Amino acid sequence: MVYSQLHKSSLFNLLHETGMQQAEGRVRSKSLLEEMSLIGFVPYTDNYLNLLDFGINIDLNDHLFVAPFLVRFSKDTPVYPFFKTISKAEGKKYKLDCSLYIDSIIDEIPDYVLKWKNLTRPLTGEAFLKMRTKHWNPESLLESDDNGNPQYVGKKDEWELSCGLGNFISISNNFLCLCTYMNKVTGTPSYAVLTSDDTIRVLPENEDE
Repeated sequence: MVYSQLHKSSLFNLLHETGMQQAEGRVRSKSLLEEMSLIGFVPYTDNYLNLLDFGINIDLNDHLFVAPFLVRFSKDTPVYPFFKTISKAEGKKYKLDCSLYIDSIIDEIPDYVLKWKNLTRPLTGEAFLKMRTKHWNPESLLESDDNGNPQYVGKKDEWELSCGLGNFISISNNFLCLCTYMNKVTGTPSYAVLTSDDTIRVLPENEDE
């Protein structure tokens, strides 16, 4: 019964119910005892957690380096953007340019193309178009707008992350929740990255607040 109630209040469940969530308010975690503030959503795919082929190994339990709208999982990993708003991307159309992050499509790119093109993350729409090769063309994954320009159409179970650094938008099929809390030992702010099903919204004592 308790687990069922926690699941209903998780970011994962609330997002699927409402179609949109903001990075704000207080949250808890089943794995941590701290009450925290939710401050951002970090896009990722399964590849984010399994990047040894690209010389990157992310440990979510490592020390986090956080700047406005940017987070680094350790000094040896790239900087990743985080965003304040997440919503359903299904059916929405996106221009493939340098303002669009589109890592959810990485699984569609053959491994030999990823390695040969020296993939950098996050993958932008502009960079994705440049990954065409003589033997691989991604046009079948895209649609054309009225002017014949390629565009990406959000698929089922993909999310649009926005309200971050500048006018950047990220399309992802999964996300992490960036939270902050006051460390009781050091008295300084600390950060944690949680999965969406382990991030539980805390209702205010007065539900009308």
